[in-house]
Amino acid sequence: MLAMGKSHGSLRGIEAKIEYHPVFEELGALYESWKRSAVNWMQTEKLSDSVVEKRLMKQFNIQWAWADSIATEARTCFSQLKTAKTNNIIKLELQIKTKTTAAQKLITKLEKTLKLATKKGFPHLQARNKFFHQLLGLKSKIQKIKCLKRKLKQLKNTERLHICFGSQKLFKAQHNLAENGYKTQEEWSVDWRKKRSGRFFCVGKSQPGGGTMLKVFPLQEYGLYQLEIQLPRPLQDKYGQKIKLEFSVSDRSGRYRTTDLDYALNSLKPITISIFRREHKQDNWYIHLSTYVQEIPVVHTRKNGCIGIDFNADSISVTYVKWDGNIEYLEELPYQWKNQTTGQRQATMRNIVAEIVKLADFFECAIAIESLDFTKKKSIARSEESKVYNEMLSNLATGMFRETLESRCRRFGVELIKVNPAFTSVIGMINYMAKYGLNSGTAAALVIGRRALKLSEKIPKCLLRPEDVNKHDWSHWRRVASFIKLHRIRRTQLFQWRKALEGILTHKLWAEHQLSVQVHIETGEPRNHLHSPMANV
Repeated sequence: MLAMGKSHGSLRGIEAKIEYHPVFEELGALYESWKRSAVNWMQTEKLSDSVVEKRLMKQFNIQWAWADSIATEARTCFSQLKTAKTNNIIKLELQIKTKTTAAQKLITKLEKTLKLATKKGFPHLQARNKFFHQLLGLKSKIQKIKCLKRKLKQLKNTERLHICFGSQKLFKAQHNLAENGYKTQEEWSVDWRKKRSGRFFCVGKSQPGGGTMLKVFPLQEYGLYQLEIQLPRPLQDKYGQKIKLEFSVSDRSGRYRTTDLDYALNSLKPITISIFRREHKQDNWYIHLSTYVQEIPVVHTRKNGCIGIDFNADSISVTYVKWDGNIEYLEELPYQWKNQTTGQRQATMRNIVAEIVKLADFFECAIAIESLDFTKKKSIARSEESKVYNEMLSNLATGMFRETLESRCRRFGVELIKVNPAFTSVIGMINYMAKYGLNSGTAAALVIGRRALKLSEKIPKCLLRPEDVNKHDWSHWRRVASFIKLHRIRRTQLFQWRKALEGILTHKLWAEHQLSVQVHIETGEPRNHLHSPMANV
């Protein structure tokens, strides 16, 4: 698929509403049924695509082009199932490792508390209650680890890959009809059949019309096109060999969709077409065309600076950094993810991406994002991050955001830079949050933008140990980040980071008179100012 993309150009998606025809219902139901059969054959009998195509043609009396499209989608579905299983195994292993480490730390802490309490007793009732509460928490952690290990073992030992064509939620609803708003099993069956149909698909080919069974031709009126569907043989007696329907494509939001489609048709580019029903839009039917257009050269680069992007719990921070590393513009784009459907969250994401690329186009600069593995972050989040951040990660359409951002950057000729996410939040809070009056999100976005410009971030000298002078900057930041996490220092405290850090690390009077005295990050002991080269800083 990648090779195809390189040979044909840049991939584009074009979607439009199409006039309804009764054949959509029957063809959608048949197509999805044939696809389920193909996936089952690939899994149970381990058949190749060519063998599946031949069986589809023979068993269901359909043309080769329909069989080819069904086999292509079935193979993609089967590959995704195998990838999902691998990812789930990795996710469970990470969760087990993280929770085991957390449990071991808690055991060590409880052992110390118990040893001290055995000698001197608990200092007060609250300390005793806290100990027993943590003991119950440890028991819960151990039970969760055992449960995860059982799931991991079961997943590894199961060869068959499971998939629910339709909706798991709707499938489970049949066991509790009244609670899910159904009076009878037949009423549920109607929705179930509807959910498992309502879509058909055809792979594009480099020929007039862009395909075989589904072809598109331009009409005389600008933006108006005709879809020609060559029906499978089982439907031809009822509806005829071909049907022709009209749809219109319009340009919007800087997307020249009509021009793109005309270019693909005139250049005989393959056009992969999908026809589907949108239930949340009054069951209207839509057409989605995937084709290729000419590559747009990158014109907005880091030479003019960079826009840094950082994810927060309820917003996305955007900061424009000039070529010299100084902040020029900042904005918080609110992101409502609670109580939203997947479609609503994705729509919000697309709007945010459009705003960000519009800014990059205005400043004629590049865009920088963190090269985060959110799959890994989601798997360990429950043990590592705050509850609000965990909820944000679980709901955030990060994969879709990145794909949309990459696509739109290519469309507008904007350079997209992925940077290492190491310590961006800590660096931003200590170096820039108080200095520029930023919040933690925009401060991190500033660091991301500067990192894309290949600018280094030095640690304040009062936190630099003499023995660490020749080490890499990230070694210093790792030490500070570990200390902040260990002592659970809140982000708001880092507006006065000298006080926040040294208030924990040094004696009270020493901190009041020498706020910038150098200290041991690991031990919290003040350095001897007579021997420290940073004593006068």
